[in-house]
Amino acid sequence: MNIVQMHERVRFWTDTVGSPRWEAEDIDTALNTSQNDIVEEKYMATRIISKGDSFQKTQKIRDELSNLVNIKNFTGGEIANSVTTIMGSVTNTCVVAAAGYPANYRYQLALSVNVGSPTATRYNCIPTTYDRINVIKDNPFRRLRTSIFPKVYYIESTTGLSIYHLLSSTVSSSDLYYLAAPVQYRYGTEYDSAQHFTSFDIVIVVSATVVYKGTTYYRGNEITITAGNEHITSGTVLFNFTDSNINETLHEQIARKAAVNLLLSVKEFDKSKEVTAYFI
Repeated sequence: MNIVQMHERVRFWTDTVGSPRWEAEDIDTALNTSQNDIVEEKYMATRIISKGDSFQKTQKIRDELSNLVNIKNFTGGEIANSVTTIMGSVTNTCVVAAAGYPANYRYQLALSVNVGSPTATRYNCIPTTYDRINVIKDNPFRRLRTSIFPKVYYIESTTGLSIYHLLSSTVSSSDLYYLAAPVQYRYGTEYDSAQHFTSFDIVIVVSATVVYKGTTYYRGNEITITAGNEHITSGTVLFNFTDSNINETLHEQIARKAAVNLLLSVKEFDKSKEVTAYFI
């Protein structure tokens, strides 16, 4: 659903319980709060209730959040190789600077390093904790090693990621797979036939119908302006809007949760329970 359809869906759920009408800015806030909460809930839902549903549950979450999975490649000045000592043993260290994190970074999913040049070998990194960092060397099952297969560890801090390894070459680059924050909804501005648009502008029908170049479009339809300095013949459209990039399978859930958030914001507790009852 695009932004107009999402707003209409929220209004549908609030109207079912006779709630007051809401400004577009209020609905934007409710939608953004809802989608942010839902992404966090999905990410945190890692507890497997039974072995039988582990694959289904994990795959469902992957499908729902797939649009938010990004990769950031750190290289050059974003990484710094050095040598450190852990419990008297010399260990190679690579620090990935936190300043290089993407602006939309939310949660880390996986980390790997590429070692060697010109042909690099990729090694997956294993998370460790501060209370284990000094005992990695002594634990035969967890120790840093290069054989039978190399083990590479990392730990986070305010400065970034510190990666520990015993590989003979320095780290040339590092790949961070992460869950990005979803793009935030913004309703934009409504225009009538007096507004002229430029080529390739995209507008969404807000009124019941809109006529553009002899074709009738209906509420929620998107129209791409085909030439410069053109306008619609009749009706109202939305321009300068922002749609979220979150997976469409979550749109209905976001709209319903946004409706509940709006009702709770004005202390309509009974009405919010009525809306909740529709989708429990």
